[in-house]
Amino acid sequence: MRTHLRKIFAATGVLIFVCVSASLLLCLFSAIKPIFASAGGGKIGMAHIAKVAWFTLWQAALSTFISCAVGIPMAFFCGRREFFGRKFLLSLSAVPFCVPALIVALGYISFFGISGTANKMMKALLSLEEPPLTFLYSYAGLVVAQGFYNFPIVMKTVSDAFERLPGDKAEAARLLGAGEFRIFRTITLYQILPAIVSASIPVFIYCFMSFMMVLLFGAVGCATLEVEIFQARNAIDFKSAGLLSLVETATALSVVAAQCALEGKGSRLKGISSERRLGRKRISGWKEILPFALLAILVLAFFICPLAGIFEDAFTRNENGGKVLSTKAFGNMARLRGFSPALGWTFICASATGLLCSAVGFTYSVWLNENSTKLKRHQTLLRMIPAIPMAVSSVVVALGLSSLVKRGSVPLLILAETALFWPVAFNQIHAQISKIPRSTIEAAKILSKDNSEIVFRIYLPSAFKGILGAFCFCFSVSAGDTTLPLVLSIPKFDTLALFTYRLAGAYRFHEAAAAGAILGALCVAFFAMSNALSKNKKGNIKK
Repeated sequence: MRTHLRKIFAATGVLIFVCVSASLLLCLFSAIKPIFASAGGGKIGMAHIAKVAWFTLWQAALSTFISCAVGIPMAFFCGRREFFGRKFLLSLSAVPFCVPALIVALGYISFFGISGTANKMMKALLSLEEPPLTFLYSYAGLVVAQGFYNFPIVMKTVSDAFERLPGDKAEAARLLGAGEFRIFRTITLYQILPAIVSASIPVFIYCFMSFMMVLLFGAVGCATLEVEIFQARNAIDFKSAGLLSLVETATALSVVAAQCALEGKGSRLKGISSERRLGRKRISGWKEILPFALLAILVLAFFICPLAGIFEDAFTRNENGGKVLSTKAFGNMARLRGFSPALGWTFICASATGLLCSAVGFTYSVWLNENSTKLKRHQTLLRMIPAIPMAVSSVVVALGLSSLVKRGSVPLLILAETALFWPVAFNQIHAQISKIPRSTIEAAKILSKDNSEIVFRIYLPSAFKGILGAFCFCFSVSAGDTTLPLVLSIPKFDTLALFTYRLAGAYRFHEAAAAGAILGALCVAFFAMSNALSKNKKGNIKK
């Protein structure tokens, strides 16, 4: 009986993986299918599509440049220097993963908006009548917000590379009379370049598919491909939406393919333990103190203060032309009719998505581990399979679903989120499964009656903490997702992220900040659990 149940569970996992993968491909095909329809042409011309595509590429490249310009110098200080607040700074790398873009956008509006804290402070200090900071609702506001939102990804990845650098080559160059800049240009830069590339490509993809920040900032002439697809879909111009989807997905797939091809180079720094590594020293001299202070001010102003602005608006109220501490915003928000259903649906959808993502990620990870020897020549292709959902945007998936079904529903939302987010679970689970000794698996095959027994006695116990961590991570990502619930337009349905967006759209910023604070705290809590579980390196293997 137990053997039959194991086989059923194993077959169910395979079936879920096939269904999720097929759903993503089907949605993508359905989104671009109207291009090939013979009747009529799209309302959007090729010139406009080319203009929007160029803007999307340019703003993504500039946002990535800002992330690197701030993240790489900060990575140097975090990886090679010791200073107060270093661990806190590195902990900020969790923010892009666990704090939704919606919350960050609200934080920027709260701090840098026309009536934001920064403008109020500057008007008071400089005795100005008009707000001096008006960059937010423009192209500059978009790239600055995205650049600083994602800089911790670059900082953490490159900082790890700096910490792993061996010191022998640099010291040999100094003995030969080379200056520090020449050492960096000819030695250090080549050593950390794979880490820079591996961090920059995901940041570029995130910025390339920018949606929520563009909607909230409402910058004139700053429509990205993602926003144009959404608008074309709402205008029932499926041919234009399909063409835009094809351009966006093809570009993103090219970038992802480049990432997979270069991924192997990023591992060159790993495993270098025989050479002596450079330790961290204290920051000293004006050549280090001055740039570090400048970077710290930029991070404080454009990253920490906007996030703090959310909590400032959530725990204050306007009174006599100023702000006083108050929890009134939470009371007003809780009394709104849609809050309780939104909170309930958030837990239901995020839990279901987390479970399905963990099942799909575990299934593919086991299959990949079992066939690693047979398919060794196709490693680049196999690594690209989990990366494909990264190149397909939420709006494109929703567009494909809307052409397949008449109306969005909760099961469709969960299926769409699983199709997009399962690689997140795969990365965490595969990190645990890849640590299982090959000799243990081969011995289990000899002693086991069938392969399903190996899955439940070896793979599942070994990856259990990774699976729990993957569930928490995917729960956090799903709970913070605003795009899919917004685009699917499910009747009589709200999530906490969608509820927050609607409050912001109704200019109820204090209530939106309160809802955003709850959403942010929820996402951070589950991400912290995921991070804590992933730090456990040892798997428990039943014998």
